[in-house]
Amino acid sequence: MYRMVFLVSLLLLSGCGESVKPGRGVPVSGRITLGGKPLADADVLFTNDTFVGFGKTDAEGKYRLVQGALPGQNRVSLSKYEGGKAPAPAGAATGEGMDAGQMAAAQMGWGNEKKQTGPKQLVPADYADPATTKLTFDVPGDGGTDVNFDL
Repeated sequence: MYRMVFLVSLLLLSGCGESVKPGRGVPVSGRITLGGKPLADADVLFTNDTFVGFGKTDAEGKYRLVQGALPGQNRVSLSKYEGGKAPAPAGAATGEGMDAGQMAAAQMGWGNEKKQTGPKQLVPADYADPATTKLTFDVPGDGGTDVNFDL
């Protein structure tokens, strides 16, 4: 009897099938184009309230999120600056009062497009700010390999 209870408990604790490990997402990759042309060397963020998945596009506009993304609804932000990254706004180093997405965005200089005096943002404003982006994607439980966006 005790042996049976132990085995059932062990099965319940181990779970059935594969699940998302804390701090890790499911694999997500795809291609980004702007005006029909590959958007090379752009930063890609998939964010929700607790997790940020980051990737960078190659010369063909293809990306792969390094940490993956959490399954479910994600905001998708894209950023590419002329001549490099925009300067981070004041307070980005401490992250006080910011969630994970806001902290990552601040450290990358995202969300600072209107105030910046440095390099020009090459991605339309509708997609560049993680807080106001119009791009979203519902990440399936097993991730996705053709998560493409044509801006």
